Amino acid sequence: MVYWYESLFLYTVSFLVQTQGIDPSREACLNFESEYHQPKACECVTFQSYGLSTGQFHSPDYPKAYGSGINCILFNFVGDVNEIVEIKFLAMDLKGPVHVRPDKEECRDWLRIYKNLDRGEINENVKHQDELCGNLSNLKEKVFYSSGRALIMEFHTDPDSREKHTGFKGVFTFLEKNRKDRCGSSFDRHVPGRCSTGIFKTVGILRYGTQCSYDIQSGNNHTKGKFFSPRYPQRYPKSSDCVYMFMGHDNEHVKVLFKLIQLPKHSSGCDENGDIIRVYDGRDKSSPMLKTFCDNTHNQVELYSTGPYMYIEFHSDRHHEAQGFAADYEFLDKRWEGGSSPVPSDNGMSESPDGDSSAMIRKFPYLILKCNESISSKDKKNGTIKNQFYSSGIICQYDFKAEGQERIQLKFTSMDLFYSAGDPNDPFECPSQDSITVYTYKDGEEQELGQFCGKKHPQQLMSSGQRMRVLFKSMDNQKDSNSGFRIEYNFRTDFGVQGNGVQDNREVCTFMFRSTLHTTGYFTSPNYGGQYPRNTECTYIFTGRLNEVVEIEFPEFDVDGIIPRCDNPTDSDYVAFSNFLNTEDRQMRRYCGNRPSYPTVTSDAAFFRVTFRSNSKFDANGFRGRYKFKRIEEETPYVTAPPSETPQHVRSNGGSRPQVDITVSIATIIFFCKSVIDHLLNVF
Repeated sequence: MVYWYESLFLYTVSFLVQTQGIDPSREACLNFESEYHQPKACECVTFQSYGLSTGQFHSPDYPKAYGSGINCILFNFVGDVNEIVEIKFLAMDLKGPVHVRPDKEECRDWLRIYKNLDRGEINENVKHQDELCGNLSNLKEKVFYSSGRALIMEFHTDPDSREKHTGFKGVFTFLEKNRKDRCGSSFDRHVPGRCSTGIFKTVGILRYGTQCSYDIQSGNNHTKGKFFSPRYPQRYPKSSDCVYMFMGHDNEHVKVLFKLIQLPKHSSGCDENGDIIRVYDGRDKSSPMLKTFCDNTHNQVELYSTGPYMYIEFHSDRHHEAQGFAADYEFLDKRWEGGSSPVPSDNGMSESPDGDSSAMIRKFPYLILKCNESISSKDKKNGTIKNQFYSSGIICQYDFKAEGQERIQLKFTSMDLFYSAGDPNDPFECPSQDSITVYTYKDGEEQELGQFCGKKHPQQLMSSGQRMRVLFKSMDNQKDSNSGFRIEYNFRTDFGVQGNGVQDNREVCTFMFRSTLHTTGYFTSPNYGGQYPRNTECTYIFTGRLNEVVEIEFPEFDVDGIIPRCDNPTDSDYVAFSNFLNTEDRQMRRYCGNRPSYPTVTSDAAFFRVTFRSNSKFDANGFRGRYKFKRIEEETPYVTAPPSETPQHVRSNGGSRPQVDITVSIATIIFFCKSVIDHLLNVF
C-alpha cells in the first residue's frame, strides 16, 4: 500500500491511441489516499502519444449504463515533451448534481479533470480544475486543454445510486506546442518568410517582470503572428493584467482579428464588468479607444488602427475565469493595399439570357467598374454612391471599410427603383423586385439591416463596426423611366450622436456635459434621425458644480425592449442611469420601449451617468433627451435632511425634493469622492 503523501505514478499499460474501444476495468493502478483520508484503489487506462496522435475514450461499457459504486477510474493522457493534450466531449450523461444546501449543489457521480500537470502523476495534494456531472448541454465547456504534457480524468460514481446513465464519450488529441508557421512579408505576399511560433504561444517579446505583457514589433520577417490570453486555451487565471503593444513602421497600420473571445456573461454594461478587453488606437491607453469587449462570446471580430500603433489591455477580476481570447495580428503596408475600385468579381455581374449585361460591359467598362467598389476611409471620409446606369440583370456591390473609432453612416438622398407590385411609395415584397440590401457585421458574420425597394426613402443607417456592405440588384424585366438611387456615406467618429456634449475620444462613444459650459442642452442616441446601430454602447457623463444636480427628460423615446424590466433575458436594448462612476445604480429603473411619457430623472448630486446599450438583434429610432443643471438652493433654502438619507432617484415633473441647507455640499462632496474611489477600485 502506498501512503497518502507518496506520489501516484499512473502508467501501467499503454493502449494504441487508435483503439476504438477500451475497457478500463481490466487494469489496476496503485492506491492513493482520497481527500477524505481514505485509501482508494484506482483502475486506470493510459493513452501515450506516438507523435501527434489522436483517438477516442469513453466510460466503462458505453453506451450501456455504467455501474454504481465505481470508486476511482483514472484516464491518463501523456504527451511528448513538446505536446499538450486536448480532450473534447462528444456525449455525456451522468447523474446530475444534488442540492446539499439551498445555495450549494454537489456532484455524486463525477468526472474530475486535472489540467495543470507537467507529468502523468498526482497525489492527494493535487487540486483538480474541473468537476463535471449532468448532461452535455449543461457543460459550460466541452473542450479542455492541459497546460503541460499530461492531463488526468478521475471518474467516480455514487455507491447508493439507483439511477441509470450511459456515461461519457470523447476524443483526445496530442497537440504540438512549438511548430514552424509561415509568416508573410508585408512587401511581398507571395514570398512568405518563415518564423518560429507556438500553436498557442504569443509571438512577441515578453516584458521583463510580467507574466503576460508583450511588445510586438513589425519586422522584415515578422509582419504577422498570433497572441493569446494567459494560459490559453485553458481558462485564464483570476486577477490577470496583460498588455499587448503593437509597433509598426510609419507607413503601416495594424490589423487584429479576434478569432475567439470568451468572457463571463454579464447583464450590465462594460463599466462594471471585471473581465474586460480594451483596444486603443495608439501607443497607450490615453489614445482613442477602438473597442471594448466585456461579455459572453465573440467570433471573427476584425479591427484596424489608423496608424502604426495599437494598444490592447486585458484584465480579469478576482471572481471569474473563462477561456479568454485567441487572435491574429498583421502589420499592413498602406502603400501596397488594393485600390478603391477593384475589378468586378465573377458574382459582381449577373448576365441576363439575352446578353444585355455582356454588351453593357463591352460598351461601358468604366461604369461597370464603378458599379463594384471598395471604399476605405483612408482614401476619403465622405462621398456618394449611385447607379451610373440602370439596366436589367445588374448586381452592384459597395464594400465600406472604416478605421479606428469610425462608423459608416448611410443617407439615402434619392430612391427611384422599378417596382411592379403596387404602390412604389409603400413597397413590399422587395426580394422579388429591384432592391438595395444593406449589411453590417457582427463577429465576422453578415447581418442584414434592411432590404429596400420602390420609391420610399429608407432611414439613415449606421454600421455596428468597421465594415458595411451595400448590394444593389436589378431584376431581368423591362424598366420604366426610373432614375435609380443615390446614397451619401460618411465615416463618423461621433457615432452620429447630436447635442452640445464634448466627445471623450479616450473611450468608445462617450460624451461629457459640464455645467461650466452649458447649463441646459440636449443629447441623442447614436445615428439619431435614423435607427441606432446594433451592438453599441454609449455613455453620457454629466458633471455639475458641487451645489448642483441635473434633471433629464425624454421628449422622444423609442428604444426596443420589454417593459418594465428592460433586462438582458428579455433581449432588451435600454437606457440606464447611475449616480456612480463605474456601476449601475440598482435603485434606478432602466428605460426601454416606446414611452415618451417617462418621468424626469434627477441626480442625487453633481455627478450623473446615462448609458445607452443596444444588442445585436433589433433596432429602433432611439431617443432625444434634454438636460438641465439646477442649483439646490433655488428649490430648498431650508434644512430637513440631506439627500443621501432620503434618496429620490426618479421624480415626475414638478415633483418635490427634500429641503437641505449648506449640509448638502458636504454630502455632495462625499458622494463624488465615493464615485471616484469606486472607479479607482475597479481600475486597480
